[in-house]
Formats: sequence, C-alpha cells, structure tokens
Amino acid sequence: MSAQLVIPIELIDAFGAGVYVLTLASQAELWWHRRRRRTHFWLAASALGALVVNLTGAHLRTLAQAPSPLLVALNMLGVTIALVGLYQLAEAVGGKRPGRLAQGLQWALLLPIAVQLVTGNPATVPVLMAATALFLLAALWRSILNVLAGDRESRSLAFGLTLLFVTLLYDVLAELQILPRQEGFPVLGFTILYIAAARALSLRYERDYRELINLRGELESRVQQRTLELQEANHRLDLLSRTDTLTGLANRRCFQEAATALLQQQAACLLMIDIDHFKRINDDYGHDAGDAALRAVAHALAAELGNSELLARWGGEEFIALLSPATDGSARAERMRKAISATAIPAGNVTLRLSASFGLVELAANEALDAGITRADAALYHAKRDGRDRVVVAS
Repeated sequence: MSAQLVIPIELIDAFGAGVYVLTLASQAELWWHRRRRRTHFWLAASALGALVVNLTGAHLRTLAQAPSPLLVALNMLGVTIALVGLYQLAEAVGGKRPGRLAQGLQWALLLPIAVQLVTGNPATVPVLMAATALFLLAALWRSILNVLAGDRESRSLAFGLTLLFVTLLYDVLAELQILPRQEGFPVLGFTILYIAAARALSLRYERDYRELINLRGELESRVQQRTLELQEANHRLDLLSRTDTLTGLANRRCFQEAATALLQQQAACLLMIDIDHFKRINDDYGHDAGDAALRAVAHALAAELGNSELLARWGGEEFIALLSPATDGSARAERMRKAISATAIPAGNVTLRLSASFGLVELAANEALDAGITRADAALYHAKRDGRDRVVVAS
C-alpha cells in the first residue's frame, strides 16, 4: 500500500499565519501611503481576521476541556472580520460602497458574538457562520458583476473568492462527515485568495498610474497648446498695436520706437509725405476711394524702400519714412514722388491720378526724432504751399 503524505496541522497553521501576517503588513503599509484607496485597508482587515481565526483555532485544538466563551468569541470575531472585509474589498474594487442595509447587517453580526461572550451559548457559532457565508457569497457576486462590467482586475479577485468558497464549503461538509477530512483546505483557500487579491490591487494601481500618466501627458499637451495659442494671440495683438490695419504699414507708435533706436546708431534721411488733395478725393468720390488711395500710395512707397529702411502711416493722409544715409535722400524722395504720380485708382466711372508732396530732412546720429519731424513737417508745408507734387529739402 502506498503511504499517504500527511502534513501536520501545526505546520499548516504556521504557514497560514505567515501568509496572513505578510498580507496584513504589506497591505497596511500600502494603505498608509495610499489613504484614498480603501481596497488596501479592507484586504489588510480581512488578513487580520484570518490571522485571529488561525491563532484562536490552533489554541482551540489544544484544549482538552470546553473552551472559554472569550476564546470562541474571538474566533467568531475573526471570521466576521475576514469575510466582511472581503465583501467590503469587492465593493471597493468596483468603486462602490455598501448600502445602509448591508452596513446594518454587518453591525448585526456583532450580536451573536456578544451573546457568545456573555452566555457561552454554542448555538451562536453556526448562526454567525451562516450569516458571514452570505457576505462571502455577496463578495463573490459583486466580483462577478465587476467582471461583467469590464473590470479586468476583478477577474483575479473573483477567482480567489470562488476557490475560497469551495474550500470553506468542503471544510463544512467534512465537519458534517459528508466528505473526507482534509486539513488545511481553508488555509489554502485564503492563501490563494490573498495572492489573487494582491495581484488584482497591484494591476489596478498600475492601470490607474498609467491612466494618470496619460492624463498628465494630455494635460501638459493641452497646456502647451493653450500656451502657444496665447503666445500667437499676444503676437497678433502686438502686431495690431504696431500696424496700420488699412495699409498694412507700421503705425506711428511702431515708427517712433524703431526710428529712435536707429538714430542712436547712425544718421538718416527723414521724409514726411502727404497725399495731395486727399480731402477732395474723399468728398467727391467717397471714403472707399480715399482708402484705395491710401493703400496705393503705401504700396508705391514700400516698393522704393530697402529692408533696413522704415515706412509708416503717420496719420490721416500722411506717411513718414526713414532712409539710409548711404543714399542720396533727395534723389530717393524724387523717385518716390514719381512712383506715386504714376499711380492711378478707379473711382466710379473715372480713374484718379495721384500725387504727393514731400518734406525731407537729413538727421545726424543721436539727433532727436521729434526735432527732425518738426523740420520735415515744415518742409512739407512749403511743398504744399509751392504747388504740391514736389520734394522740398529742409534748410
């Protein structure tokens, strides 16, 4: 006959105690660092209950006489904490909280424990075992619902709870002498359950962490996008604040800043330009014709300027330019005048020929811009007075 391997119950109890202590310590530490995760707390609580059952059960087996009500009550309390903790764990994994009825039933489990503690009535034990078994079934059912809802981590927990239920049911049937006795089945069930539950929580944490990283990356991407949009908007606002919207040239403010900086480095020729008879164009042909005249003159002037030279709309029908000192300012101004004279715009059924008057002044390096503008404006006045469509150099 082949010898059957029999593992001493003391060794099984020691192994179970080690598993429960390890689960309790690891999950309690995780809960301490992740307070918002109730799952770690309830798994640690269940392991604590299983440890109490393990220790009290081992002591009960050594007694030759009837155990004290306190020892039995502690064993019952351990069973309650272990199985109710699993129910709470399954609810927490699914992101749920027990309803008021479930909470009331959990507190009601303390009643048979209290009766046992006071009276030592052995009938309280099967009552409590049946009640806590319902919580184990509820935990299994909740885990199955979580799996059906698409929660992948609940698969491990549902597997562990199923195996625990089978081992506990086998142990009960063995106590009733319906099945042969196999020591250590509950320890095996709790061991596999706690390993499966720890794995489920670990997978849940990893998934949540990945989602958090993805959300963080998405948030950073959105922030960068919004920052770029804000920068572009600010750039557009800056351009609008420096640009004449009608002609597309720089406005007075932009010209003053750029010309002042340029005059600090070198000499230059300053031009004040005024479209001749602009008021008559507006009055006789309308503001659309006036706007067209402004745009046409701006285009003609810009075509005569180099990249390092400045041109702006000064206001109304006036323009201002700052030319490089390396060129003949008077000759350059004359070319600009001729370019404008060669420009025509449609105005209703007629074509209008344009002309402009120029006032020119040569500025030395570091000469004040305002003083130069005053002198150029005076020269422009003389050009207007002398018949328009000409260039006058300030004396």
